[in-house]
Amino acid sequence: MSASLATLAPAGAVLAAFFARSSKFPSSLFSWHPTLLGVGWLALTPYAIKYLRESKETTDVKEKAAKVQTHGILNGLAYAAIAGGLWAIWQNKENNAAAKKLVAKHLVSLHGKLGALTTVLGTSSLLLAAYRTTSHKTQSLYYLWRDKVHRYLGIAAYITAGMTIVSIVNAPWGKHNLGPAGQKILSAILVLYHAAVVRVCL
Repeated sequence: MSASLATLAPAGAVLAAFFARSSKFPSSLFSWHPTLLGVGWLALTPYAIKYLRESKETTDVKEKAAKVQTHGILNGLAYAAIAGGLWAIWQNKENNAAAKKLVAKHLVSLHGKLGALTTVLGTSSLLLAAYRTTSHKTQSLYYLWRDKVHRYLGIAAYITAGMTIVSIVNAPWGKHNLGPAGQKILSAILVLYHAAVVRVCL
């Protein structure tokens, strides 16, 4: 399983770079949104999953704990990138509305609503992981816990993240930057990519 992630994770980094290039990063505040979300969900998260899978393939306790710790660090970095990307789009809408003396409208599109759901699921998974790591009876930091709720929250967050990305690819942004044919091709690639990553997690 970790062998397949060794191929999938770099592919995610390529997809993230594609979104950064398509948004002309760092030419505008908006460009930080797809770039940082791509870094978080497409580039860093698969690597985090890779280390977690590797932790399950070793019997050495210290090595197992180190890989789980790396998993947590990468997920933390991914969350920070995602938070930065969400701030960028929120502030960009505020700035655009203020320039027209209007009130910004957030989370009204399908893309925005899916993004909000993804954020709730991802945050819940992260907070549960932090709780389980720090609430052990005898150790201040314990990395070898298992929790199905954390696992399924993470999987659900990754699935909805994929849906969120596909939704913007098939929105006016995708039509303008990719064209109808490009929209279909990239949507297919994203669906197959996310399906492959989720399959490793099951």
